Amino acid sequence: MKSKSRVIITILTLVMAFTATLNQTLMITALPVLMKSLNVSLSTVQWLTSGYVLVLGIATPLSANLYQRFSNRKLFLSMVGLFLLGTILGAVANAYWMILIARLIQAAAGGILMSFMQIILLQIYPANQRGVVMGMVSLVVSLAPAIGPTLGGLIVGLLGWRYLFFLILPIVVIIALLALFLMPNVSKTEPVKFDALSIMTSTLGSGSLLYGISILATSQLMGALLIVLGLGLLVYFIRRQLNMDAPMLNVRLLSKRSFWMMTLATVLVFGTLMGTETVMPLLIENSIHQSALVAGMIMLPGAFALGILSPILGSYYDKHGMKGMFIIGIVLVLLSSIPMVMLKATTSLIWIAIIYMVRLIGISFLMSTTTTEALKDLSTKEMSHGTALNNSVRQIGGSLFNTIMIAITGLTASFVSGFHLAMWFTALITVLIAITGWFYLRTRSIEE
Repeated sequence: MKSKSRVIITILTLVMAFTATLNQTLMITALPVLMKSLNVSLSTVQWLTSGYVLVLGIATPLSANLYQRFSNRKLFLSMVGLFLLGTILGAVANAYWMILIARLIQAAAGGILMSFMQIILLQIYPANQRGVVMGMVSLVVSLAPAIGPTLGGLIVGLLGWRYLFFLILPIVVIIALLALFLMPNVSKTEPVKFDALSIMTSTLGSGSLLYGISILATSQLMGALLIVLGLGLLVYFIRRQLNMDAPMLNVRLLSKRSFWMMTLATVLVFGTLMGTETVMPLLIENSIHQSALVAGMIMLPGAFALGILSPILGSYYDKHGMKGMFIIGIVLVLLSSIPMVMLKATTSLIWIAIIYMVRLIGISFLMSTTTTEALKDLSTKEMSHGTALNNSVRQIGGSLFNTIMIAITGLTASFVSGFHLAMWFTALITVLIAITGWFYLRTRSIEE
């Protein structure tokens, strides 16, 4: 491939995927504002974030088949157009349900665009540069959600929530025009068929499971029934994929130890990131009584640190591997948990910003290593399905963590106490990540 074509594809896919991923958390700091202006509860309004991440995860499995069936140019332009439609609808929305539909349309396109970015970049760059490529991917996957609350708080504080859509519009339009005139076709198409039953069971299964968890505290019977239904549908979906010659999602890849162990670790890391980013602004706005703008500014140093480190860590991984980076990440996340479970309504805002920054630095170390290691042993042919599967479970896991963290904060009369419980939960999850990584490194060293 010509260097010019590679640069064009890299820039367009990274910028569009960053825009789509940014929208995961762009509305987090606006949730308290929307609760009041639209007169809806926290458990309802949080679906503007959890629903977005859920649909990202549901749409992502389709990306592998879509990439095989359509040219990269046609697929990219179609998904950018769909994202643009959702953005326009959100900008003119005048009711909660219209905003939710707009967000879900954006997410459907975003889920495919995120996997598209990863699949095509891994294919157009040589294998010995995968660490650098995954550093760029990690920059998008980690920085965009991290900077979202800060940018969202700034926009809501100065302009109002509608501008969360209005300001995205020109970016998407420019990307669409540049792709229309500049993006080359570099992929080969195959006559892949879509399995409607697989799409239906994965969608209903994931949706039922997450919605059941979200209402479990207020409606135990209905919540339990939905959880059981969701798990049953997902089990059926997995069994169907195992029996298909051309599955929608190649779950057989989970038989590879490196893939399933590091994908599990990636899900837990991303869930910790998303869960922390969801409850932190709620603490700052509802309990410390600061504005969305202040909440965003407190979270800004962490976002910048994560953004600066991601490409550097990708390059370091190529030279030194994962062990040292993984240990540093675990230590930093656990250290940040100690002061987080002690935060009070009177805690210094500067101290909160420092603690949050330490946590995001730790997460950047973990995200770069686990994502790259998960795909390390896959062949070129397996890469599209491996990327789609990794991204899908990560996004669904992120939505699950959002729902669980919100539910945990509601277990106590005081939101501050609920926040402490949520942070204890993330500390437990970090220990599970450490155990998973230890077993992985141990088995890897034995094999080598």
